[in-house]
Amino acid sequence: MKKYEIERRVEYYEADTTQKLSLPMILNLAVLASKNQSDELGVGQDYHLAMGLGWVILQYEVTIKRRPKVGELMRIQTYAAEYNPFFVRRPFIFFDESGDEIIKVSSIWTMLDIKNRRMARLPQEIVDKYDAERVKQVPRIPNPIKITGDDTVIENDYHVRYLDIDANQHVNNSKYFEWMQDVLSPEYLMTHEVTHINLKFENEIRLGHTILSQVVLGDGETRHRIMMGDTVSAEAEFKWREL
Repeated sequence: MKKYEIERRVEYYEADTTQKLSLPMILNLAVLASKNQSDELGVGQDYHLAMGLGWVILQYEVTIKRRPKVGELMRIQTYAAEYNPFFVRRPFIFFDESGDEIIKVSSIWTMLDIKNRRMARLPQEIVDKYDAERVKQVPRIPNPIKITGDDTVIENDYHVRYLDIDANQHVNNSKYFEWMQDVLSPEYLMTHEVTHINLKFENEIRLGHTILSQVVLGDGETRHRIMMGDTVSAEAEFKWREL
């Protein structure tokens, strides 16, 4: 496995009101590390877009010991771990200046046929570049606990804007974190710190769509769902600790 690292200092615009690295930026920086590795290996965005393909993420599992603060130096390590003809597991590990692990992300990726909007087989010439382990079945991340019809739901709707869209012509993954957090009250967010996230994408959202972000509050946990009409677009489970 070819490991790759980037080093970054947390900028003020990457933080939320707590002056800590925001949840959407955790995903953005993880994806940046994977993009930089792909570029260095010669199979970056231009390469796969020329084939009519785009990388998409199906699921994230994020464990947070602590979020780094503005001005803090961090190191982000990633590699492609295992793959089969359709899926790749890629971990990301965030280290602080002392070398301690502070955030760990496990992610499952696939390729999208951009024209037909369908999952595509991974081109062997691309996956070979990463020296990942070929396996029969890529290890799965458990599904998040679902919202049910008996739950008391808090919800808000959002319109998908032009700047929410990425090169794959659908909503950037970090926007889901924004929608899921925003439906929670500022009082909750200021008095709780997230420790674990399991986010699974189900159906893509595109420009002009209107979505409904729903949350169910529990004891030390929240369950989230992004709906587009009657279709579930994403589901997630967050665990929190009180400050």
